[in-house]
Amino acid sequence: MQQFFQFALLGLGAGAAYALFAQGAVLIYRGSGVVNFAHGALGMLSSYVTYRTLHLDHRVNLFIAAVAGIAAAVLVALAFQHFILWRLRHAAAIVRLIATLGLLAVVTSAVQLKYPGTATDKIRPFLPHERIRWAGMRLNEETFYLLAIAIALTIVLWAIGRFTRIGLAITASARNERAAQTLGWSPKMLAGLTWGVGAGLAGLAGILLTPSTGLSTATFTQVVTIAALAAALLGGFNSFPMTLVGGLVVGIGENLVTLYKSDIEDFIGRGAITGLNRAVPFLLILIVLVVRGRGLPLRSHIADRLPRLGTGLVSIKGIVVGAAVLLLLLFGVFNDRWASATSTSLIAGVMILSIVVLTGYAGQVSLAQWAFAGLGALFAGQLVRSGWRMEPAILVGLLLTIPVGIVFALPALRTRGVNLAVVTLGLGFTVSEVIFANASFVGNVVDGGTKIGPARLFGVAVDNTSHPHRWAVVCLIGLVLTSLLVANLRRSRTGRRLLAVRTNERAAASLGISVFAVKLYAFGVAAGIAALGGILSGFRVSTITYTEFNVFSSINSIVYAVIGGLGFVLAGVLGAGNAVGGLGTRVFDLLHIGKWDQLVGGFILLAILVANPDGVAAVATRGLQPLTRKLHLSKAPTPRSVLAEPVVTHVIPAPLSVHGLTVRFGTVTAVQEAGFEVHPGEVVGLIGPNGAGKTTIIDAVTGFVKPSSGTIELGGTSIASWAASRRAAAGLRRSFQSLELFEDISVEDNIRSGEDVGSALSWIKDLFWPREPELSPTAVAAIKEFDLEPMLGNLPGELPYGRRRLVGIARAVASGPSVIMLDEPAAGLDEVESRELARLIRRLADERKMGVLLVEHDVGLVMSTCDRIVVIDFGRVIATGSPSEIRDHPEVRRAYLGDADPDEPVTDFALDAPMGSA
Repeated sequence: MQQFFQFALLGLGAGAAYALFAQGAVLIYRGSGVVNFAHGALGMLSSYVTYRTLHLDHRVNLFIAAVAGIAAAVLVALAFQHFILWRLRHAAAIVRLIATLGLLAVVTSAVQLKYPGTATDKIRPFLPHERIRWAGMRLNEETFYLLAIAIALTIVLWAIGRFTRIGLAITASARNERAAQTLGWSPKMLAGLTWGVGAGLAGLAGILLTPSTGLSTATFTQVVTIAALAAALLGGFNSFPMTLVGGLVVGIGENLVTLYKSDIEDFIGRGAITGLNRAVPFLLILIVLVVRGRGLPLRSHIADRLPRLGTGLVSIKGIVVGAAVLLLLLFGVFNDRWASATSTSLIAGVMILSIVVLTGYAGQVSLAQWAFAGLGALFAGQLVRSGWRMEPAILVGLLLTIPVGIVFALPALRTRGVNLAVVTLGLGFTVSEVIFANASFVGNVVDGGTKIGPARLFGVAVDNTSHPHRWAVVCLIGLVLTSLLVANLRRSRTGRRLLAVRTNERAAASLGISVFAVKLYAFGVAAGIAALGGILSGFRVSTITYTEFNVFSSINSIVYAVIGGLGFVLAGVLGAGNAVGGLGTRVFDLLHIGKWDQLVGGFILLAILVANPDGVAAVATRGLQPLTRKLHLSKAPTPRSVLAEPVVTHVIPAPLSVHGLTVRFGTVTAVQEAGFEVHPGEVVGLIGPNGAGKTTIIDAVTGFVKPSSGTIELGGTSIASWAASRRAAAGLRRSFQSLELFEDISVEDNIRSGEDVGSALSWIKDLFWPREPELSPTAVAAIKEFDLEPMLGNLPGELPYGRRRLVGIARAVASGPSVIMLDEPAAGLDEVESRELARLIRRLADERKMGVLLVEHDVGLVMSTCDRIVVIDFGRVIATGSPSEIRDHPEVRRAYLGDADPDEPVTDFALDAPMGSA
């Protein structure tokens, strides 16, 4: 037990340093909404300036050198925030995140150019470091100094954020710049302040931690960054005290795993396993994160702007011409070195396409794609080593990697956005440290990896060592086939599900789309594509080595994807030239700047992001479209044909019954014992003052909020335990007060998302043979009734507000649900539009026999449209009856008018107002 406490206390030093790094990352996120993946690099820069440049090389006093080192980190961060991030403040969140990866590349490359080599320099401690004895344990006093500094800075940051105007303004600015401006604060100044102070904390942490870790670029950019982000993750990128706890947990966990390493190895049943001390603490934090996460975002969740999407339309003639040009260059111009570079770029293209599927289409940020690639190479390589032919081994390797991708998707079911990016980064790092660095998994020390012999496919020798041009052709075939598969997915029903989840998870679930299934599918397909890239990379030589399958390769690939155009299939071609060792590197060699390629590439990335955040493909498709169509190398979208006359069909009758519904948020009771029924062919109004709990009732009934108690039945079947998507698929649909349309796809695709959930077979078939079925009769009827046919090809953002509202309702009714719940559908409409909406709602009930629950503040519309009305106040039903009964109900009058005279004429009551005036 004494040994346990000694190791735990020794871990406090590293944990305190991790916490200092993490506090800076949290501060930057609170002030600018950006997760800084270059945070460890800023600490590294500060350390190198302090120890190597000033203290060791120029004999500057250590304290003065430390001040200068911190200042260097601050200046770099301020320049980055001013010249790059501020210009990207309206870009997609993923683009801002990628910009920090560009900063990481620039800072790391600059340090490596200044101090080449991989050796770790030993540095004397900055703080007092005498050994002391306490309670029978030998400890280093430096540990307690680090802990004291971390605690003191945490208290200061917490107090500033909680009790000072500037701390509150920083938080407000990150959430709403306009709100901060109205209070007299400059968002640019606040963001610059947090970046400066955050970088200063990173610099200080780097200086304090370096004596323990040594001076090494890899340590700061990998180990420290991931540990710090894991700590910040535990603090939710918001809480300074919890971030301190997270850093200490990581530090202590690393030491304790080192103590019990042999016991863990015995439990696993393997020999010596490296990297466990890095992996286990992160996995524990991952478990905490997943447990406290949510399957669907809350109503307050605001979807980030997303990168533009391509159409997925392809021209076979264009593909043939492009491939022919590359083959002519390959066999007519390129020597062996250029052929190998071509292979590298083509492999990078395959990896980029895996990111296009996962991040561009499904909106799931993954920094672990090269972990999938390495596992694919490992699975296939082990099969070849055991005697399999390469062709089936490659296929099985792909198939075995897909379940791993699905396992990696499990955190995505409970997390999203920046949290998911950090989680996948840590998972990829864990695979690299625990699997790829261990000979017991990948091979033996003598071979240096997995020995497979020279590659032969269908009896032809194609290995890159002896036949680099042939291997380039193999890689070209792989890229072309993958591009066709990804293009098929974009144009298919399955692709539409992915795009719906990418745009708005709540809206997707309300249409019967399983958000969980979509995420699992996207991770699985992306993992299979990445496995192909890993096999093409690993099989180039006779022994697969795993040094390239690391988190930096994953980071680089997502950088290339953003440069190419995250939502475009063309990204696989346009971003691949940037790959290290690829065609871009060969061009740099011709210009005699080969060793500067990563530094120059980092600056190129930042310049492209500022010039066009949607990537090169967005520019290329716009600028070259007239030329390619003239040469018949691309296809134009086919205009939507005129729809047939709708056939009015009755929906499947299923009454909705709600009794005793209670919803609590902590200690606040939002809905209390509410109950009502909606029968087929009936319009029921749900009204009440603002804040009465109307939308909360809809959220609870449709599965977006978990009620504390109560029964919810549809067609006599209890649905209270069902997920939101299952309730929607069963015939319970809703619209949203805030519209929540899929802004990146056309009006027609929005409506198709509502009427076509697709079959299980379509998940596979759409990859190879996407077919667009005819719109269902109910969807055609919805389009006709809401007069949307002329605008089917438009994006929702191109329509007037009133039409956008009708698109949201048409999308909800397109499948012919038994019951539809409309949340303030007339908000923002004028009187004419409100009257037309009232007519359409009555037709849904009278002609289709649909049950309608109408939540609306336009009381005139409610009184003229509804068969029955339920009135709610403070979450409690206070009256139920016909419009005439509700109009004269005394409790309803008090709820709306307060303590009014009961003898006051009811003609003054708002419920008597004509339609559109209330």
